[in-house]
Amino acid sequence: MNKILFFVKLPPPITGATIMNKHVMDSKLIIKEFNIKVIPISYKNGIADYRILSLRKIITIITLCFKLIKELLLFKPQIVYFQVSPTGIAFFRDLIYILIIRFSDAKILYHIHGKGIQESISKSLLKRRIYIWAFRKSSVVFLANSLKYDFKDIFKGNSYVVNNAVDLEEENKPLNDVIKSIRILFFSNLLYSKGIIDYLDALKIFTSDNPEVPIRGIIVGQEADLKTKDLGKEISIRSLDGLVTYLGSKFSKEKQLVFCNSDILIYPSYNDAFPLVLLEAMQAGMPIIATKEGAIPEIVDDGITGFLVDKHHSDQIAKKLEILINNPELRKKLGDAGRKKFLEKYTLEIFESNMKNVFEDVLRKGNVQRQ
Repeated sequence: MNKILFFVKLPPPITGATIMNKHVMDSKLIIKEFNIKVIPISYKNGIADYRILSLRKIITIITLCFKLIKELLLFKPQIVYFQVSPTGIAFFRDLIYILIIRFSDAKILYHIHGKGIQESISKSLLKRRIYIWAFRKSSVVFLANSLKYDFKDIFKGNSYVVNNAVDLEEENKPLNDVIKSIRILFFSNLLYSKGIIDYLDALKIFTSDNPEVPIRGIIVGQEADLKTKDLGKEISIRSLDGLVTYLGSKFSKEKQLVFCNSDILIYPSYNDAFPLVLLEAMQAGMPIIATKEGAIPEIVDDGITGFLVDKHHSDQIAKKLEILINNPELRKKLGDAGRKKFLEKYTLEIFESNMKNVFEDVLRKGNVQRQ
């Protein structure tokens, strides 16, 4: 049985990347087909742990290097499956691991959960050469076709596209609401880059223009750039007290109930690759308003499963919100189309099958650099 060493980031913190890594690691289909060993990676205590280096992180890096060397020598995997960080200090940290893996006979399969390489190499020829070295004679899994662009100047090897996925949950009936308000959901860690301020601004614009329409804003996510107190201030500044509720973090069944009892998802992110929250909303049959960022335009079909808007444009969000709120039939039509697309493309069963096929193909082809 072919051996695969998983060298991947796992929770904490809970992010799209760490969730997907755990899905690959726990897949019964993949475990059945391959001999798997896992070296779990975790540097942060939580989303808000922004320290580039600390004594704990340095010790973690050294420990991981020794574990990696040990498994390469004793386990002797055919493939090392590695979620490399594509940019920043984290990429240069990961170069240490790449150097170690290169001394073995293992094929390297990178799974890329971010972007930003084009911007990074545009300012530095040295960085470009380092990236070319790091990714030569390797295989790469991208989250979407549109994200391949980031690698166009540094990588000519085997590439694959495997979309992210989420668990197929049982459908829940929405709770009865005495006040028949439209629930507008923001579901993300409280990072400025996720567009939390644009979400609040859009609600402010809408309520100012439509004071008679009953809406309720719901925010779910872990504290990060914004703490609960900070978020409360932002809500008050916009006179949204009583209209917007922060529920904190929600997981598993509680998270599922939030989606089931919401009507519209707003996701105005500035920097994203393939956000899982969109898939969760589609599974729940919710229309989506999201920014034209990363692979989002591949996930959300504009005018079919939701609406796309430009980044930093809360006025555009407010206009699309007004269209959806004033047209319940359209909300249902877009939500049903999103649910259908989810079932066709974004279930875990499809994801696991695609990943199994990738592993098998890498074993057949090896890491060949095309000229």
